[in-house]
Amino acid sequence: MTQKIVIVGGGAAGLALASRLGRKFGRSKQLEVCLIDKNTIHIWKPKLHEVAVGVIDQSIEGLQYRDHGLKNGYQYIRGSIENCAPDQKCIYLAPVLNDDNEVIIPQRKIEYDYLVLALGGVSNSFNTLGAEKNCIFLDSLESANRFHDKLLDALLQLNETQTHLSIGIVGAGATGVELAAELHHVIESVTQYGYTNISKQHLEIHLIEAADKVLPQLPEQVSFRAQAVLAKLGIKLHLTVQVKEVTKAGFITAAGETINANIKVWAAGVKGPKVLENFSALPITARNQIEVDHYMKVKGIDNIYALGDCAQLILDTGKPVPPRAQAAAQMAETLFKNISAQMKQQPQKAFVYKDYGSLVSLSRFSAVGNLMGNLRTGTFFVEGHLARLMYISLYQRHLISLYGWFSAFVYRLAQRLLRWKRPKLKLH
Repeated sequence: MTQKIVIVGGGAAGLALASRLGRKFGRSKQLEVCLIDKNTIHIWKPKLHEVAVGVIDQSIEGLQYRDHGLKNGYQYIRGSIENCAPDQKCIYLAPVLNDDNEVIIPQRKIEYDYLVLALGGVSNSFNTLGAEKNCIFLDSLESANRFHDKLLDALLQLNETQTHLSIGIVGAGATGVELAAELHHVIESVTQYGYTNISKQHLEIHLIEAADKVLPQLPEQVSFRAQAVLAKLGIKLHLTVQVKEVTKAGFITAAGETINANIKVWAAGVKGPKVLENFSALPITARNQIEVDHYMKVKGIDNIYALGDCAQLILDTGKPVPPRAQAAAQMAETLFKNISAQMKQQPQKAFVYKDYGSLVSLSRFSAVGNLMGNLRTGTFFVEGHLARLMYISLYQRHLISLYGWFSAFVYRLAQRLLRWKRPKLKLH
């Protein structure tokens, strides 16, 4: 009897795993591979800020799960997990609702032989008063589209009133920094599309960070160069500033000051999704992450794995695997190899995290990063066009994991040709 592996979450880790398992075992019916996600299309998470500002169009960049599954040997099921019953080897999916909140698909029970939880992570508000009510958490396609709608409304109003638009971003990590740079790019570009009364003088961006520098997790040189570019663009940096409350008008800091903002974004911290609070049968940490061992198996439970930002894997150094795209990709690669080995009754290998460095895109203005390698210094600083090309290559590697080498090349070429003939900004 064919065994069934259910993967919940079609992000970078879950989709890559489903794609490779489907191509190797699903097509030949050695395994029944199912991928579950609440969305119908996939956008690489590091590109969500580009969707938010309209630099990329999800109709071009988006991967349709149902079509991709047909071509890559896995079955796509639309749904959102609401609980897990390890003793019954099943999960429960929440009802699917339409725009009028009518149930179109009732609650479902999905059985499995092996379960992989790849639910990703969400921004952590640290229980800041008013944050969830008044901020957009840029951690999903839905939130990116919501920001895009708000931005379009604000640009339309700004073009008529010629006052100013203030956008506040909490968190100067990669998402916050890249979003701030892209917003300046958009403001400089919209005049080509009839917004003739708008200039960069009408835009005010506040980047708020509790640490004493932007990109606090990255080396000093990367942080310094990124900060210099942001300052040159006129972005207002609020460093060593903690937000204690978010209101409709803006951010109230711990020092009692108010930073006004028409649009408010929260891009600080990472934790597991709220639904994991319901998973009482699994070991869940205070940050809503699932505790896993070095093989990504959920501690104390057979046949369930977790990977990516929703999993907490403690390395030999005593530190957890960082919530980064490269870590999720490496986890998916290791789990794929281990499942393949298990199919052949061969020994599995423990996960080993390799830090290849970080690259941050500052829109068309620049890119900065550090590469890890066998250099004497251990790191190599890159900036400008070289860093930009390397940043693009990361996306290409992601596509290769989803399509294979040849198909990824054809897919990327088709994307470029479509974008060449279509508007450079999505203004609808």
